[in-house]
Amino acid sequence: MPVLVGIIPIGTGWTLREEYPLVQSRCNYSVADVYTIAELVQDYHSNAPINRDVEYVFPLPPSAAVCSFKAVIDDKKVIKGVVKEKLEAKKAYEQAVAQGKTAGLLEQEHADVFRVSLGNIRPQTKISVHISFVSIIPHDGSSPQTLRITMPTAIAPRYGTAPTNIPWLRNNSQNRFELSVSVQMNKAVTSISSPSHPIGLTLGCHQRELTGEYEPSKAFVYLGDSAMLDKDIVIVISAQGMDTPRCSVERWLKSDGAEETTDAYALTLVPKFELPALPSQ
Repeated sequence: MPVLVGIIPIGTGWTLREEYPLVQSRCNYSVADVYTIAELVQDYHSNAPINRDVEYVFPLPPSAAVCSFKAVIDDKKVIKGVVKEKLEAKKAYEQAVAQGKTAGLLEQEHADVFRVSLGNIRPQTKISVHISFVSIIPHDGSSPQTLRITMPTAIAPRYGTAPTNIPWLRNNSQNRFELSVSVQMNKAVTSISSPSHPIGLTLGCHQRELTGEYEPSKAFVYLGDSAMLDKDIVIVISAQGMDTPRCSVERWLKSDGAEETTDAYALTLVPKFELPALPSQ
């Protein structure tokens, strides 16, 4: 199936894409009940012979919202995302590129495709892309006690519509992908599995090895060594009490960087319907 992720030179099609190989890719998910925040980092290297304007393209989970972005050039120059009016942002980007500066511009075309223009990327440079996004984890259709996390690793047409102006080509399945998931549920975790990839699992804590007291509501998941960026990653989490009303509280302390201690509350209500059984066929 034709798919694409990564850095693409603007205006050259896909033929020069190999000038920006992916060196390393890693993502950490922090799951709290049905809510998650993820931090994705991908490292690329520019083998281009000249300065080029490029686009970074990567798929996002359904209903995900990007909350921060930055590109780090050669571990020195940092380009951070700042929200501006669309025309103002494009004008500032074009002015910076015309002045020979390295700049970035994010434009959202589809809700599940993250796309950023980076201008004046010099030869033989390292580009590290950092993205943070939040999302709500949907229930798995098999049980009200089960959640299903899907981490897309390729862009493909969804519901018959594909993003425009993206050169389609085959993804490099040799790109290894490091993924870790820290799980914190309200009640005991009963099982975690993946129908798509081999995974490692530690119950009772947020580390690969259990240290300290066993906590049944916690778990730590990581991909096996053979995981590749060749298909979407799916992780299924089952826990007690997922079909009951509940409230989660997260506190941001001054010691963690908050201007003042702040509490955030999330109330989850799960509808239940008394439906008559369908007659057997």
